Amino acid sequence: MDFRSPSNLPLQMGDIERLHGQLNTPHKIATARMFYLGLSPQGKKMHDMQPIDGGLAFYLVQCLSQSIDEWLKLLSNLRKHSQEVKPAEGEVEGEEKKEDNSTSQRYSSIGARIETEQLRSILALHLSVSAADGALAEEMAVGCGSHRHLSKLIRMDVYDILDGIQSSNPFMTKTQYEDEEDTLVALQDFAAEVAHCDPSISYPAKHSPFELEELHSRLPLVFNVTSPLGKHECVLVKQITQRQSAQEDVGFVMWPSAVVLASWILDHEDLIVGKNILEIGAGCGLTGLVAARIAAAGDIGSASSTCSKVILSDFNRKVLMNIDRNIALNGLSDVARPVHLDFFLQTGDNRDGGWKGTDLESFLVGENKDFGASQPPVDLILAADTICKPQDAVAVSDTIHDALIPGGEAIVVSANAKHRFGIDIFEQECQRNGLEVTTINVADMCEGKLMPKDQDSEDPCSIRKTSGFVDGMALTMFRVRKPFSFKDGERKEL
Repeated sequence: MDFRSPSNLPLQMGDIERLHGQLNTPHKIATARMFYLGLSPQGKKMHDMQPIDGGLAFYLVQCLSQSIDEWLKLLSNLRKHSQEVKPAEGEVEGEEKKEDNSTSQRYSSIGARIETEQLRSILALHLSVSAADGALAEEMAVGCGSHRHLSKLIRMDVYDILDGIQSSNPFMTKTQYEDEEDTLVALQDFAAEVAHCDPSISYPAKHSPFELEELHSRLPLVFNVTSPLGKHECVLVKQITQRQSAQEDVGFVMWPSAVVLASWILDHEDLIVGKNILEIGAGCGLTGLVAARIAAAGDIGSASSTCSKVILSDFNRKVLMNIDRNIALNGLSDVARPVHLDFFLQTGDNRDGGWKGTDLESFLVGENKDFGASQPPVDLILAADTICKPQDAVAVSDTIHDALIPGGEAIVVSANAKHRFGIDIFEQECQRNGLEVTTINVADMCEGKLMPKDQDSEDPCSIRKTSGFVDGMALTMFRVRKPFSFKDGERKEL
């Protein structure tokens, strides 16, 4: 069966089960959303595929609508059929029936019917995909009017239906009546749960279809990260679509240095595999996600018993929640996790290594929010465009000093002082902390393959998809090493 075609709906349980399998992870859902809009998993237009108006959401709502209508038709037919059934000889219509096999087997339970089983399965599918992809949930509710169909179940008069069946069915027992009541109420509650699963979508949502161009803009960004040596990773990244209202919201979108650093580390697997890695100021998390991909692949092929762990950190609540979604979107939850880390909680005094941070779940409920829990040091720190003001340069330097093990390294990429205030004092602040720093102009690295040379040249790393990039922008890579031992007077006053 072609699941793309709205006229070819999955009315068989096997078809619905296949849909569950095709949409059981955030990554599969995102890929299906692209497919229904005529795009490949790499985000490229497929010329042999015509996009469907409304995309995947339209198809799923059509499945829901037909399943609900088929189920309501079943109830109507039960009433009509039961009105034609006459009491058995010796029975009086309306009398309490004995609950034995001779009568109960002559009544077909609603809960046992295939239409009910299919409806339950479609509702479960809608609930799971809505929980996994908020954009799709909105497209189904607002763009395709799923609430109008769910309302048929939510607002149905359960007892009018039951009384209608009971009054015309001579074989329904009291136990069967109660069982049917449980079935109808459970389906009604299930429909309400689906309708209210996303608290950001009001019920009933006003139907307002999305244009095809807008559906495209709501898809995750597809970054086909290519290294200077030709290695590839395709990473899906959701940005936060809410308007940035303060400097603290810079992590809502992707910045140029993240793309450059992600591309560079693809050719430096030795820095990643078997190591504990921390991305600070992760934002959308592209660099950490690529590191996690490298780590996961390297751990599979490594004889070492030491597995890589990648932490993607930020201090903004919304950004952290988006990082968590992006980790799941790329199927990297086994190797990567989000952690709250505030640069300004780090002291810069921990020579042996150790930093303050809080796991996402604890942070969201307010535990250790102000101070952070003690965290073990890491082998490698990754940072891209984390410095926006002079105070950041001081705090990032302190964070690197505390979070690294002795002998560990931080790779920091940033636009220059023309675009990032405070970056001009970062090297000085690292040296004040006793850290060893090497700086490299990104344009001079890897034969110039990390950035487009000018506005007419190719974009090898998809850097033009990022926010704030302008042709001619200068980026610097800082390789910061924490020495195994410090000289007296480690923290200098410069």
